[in-house]
Amino acid sequence: MITQHISTILWITGIVTMLPLLQFFLPAMFIKRFNQTAIHDDVGLMFARHWGALVFVLGGLLVYAASHSELRGPIIAAALIEKAALVLLIIINLRQPFGKGFVLTAAFDGACCVIYALYLAGLA
Repeated sequence: MITQHISTILWITGIVTMLPLLQFFLPAMFIKRFNQTAIHDDVGLMFARHWGALVFVLGGLLVYAASHSELRGPIIAAALIEKAALVLLIIINLRQPFGKGFVLTAAFDGACCVIYALYLAGLA
């Protein structure tokens, strides 16, 4: 079932994954949105922007993989690893004041992990 709809799944999850590009342009505002204190130093802003750009690129790769079946496996595997790492970090920090701001992110990325893992398991 997942294999039949993987292109649509990759389009949707890829586009949602691309949304942190907003953090590249508006890092302080984006960080406040997740119940975090604003970053006021240049190094923190640089890393926030870098993370936004990296996640945007990962989302773009997912969208690209929707139309390029020969690259789906490695791209989905990379996305699965990144999203699983983020879910783990959110779970570890859930009791922190900023942790609650990431519950929706953990739910979305966790669902992506399950779908991606099932797809990759079906390829094996």
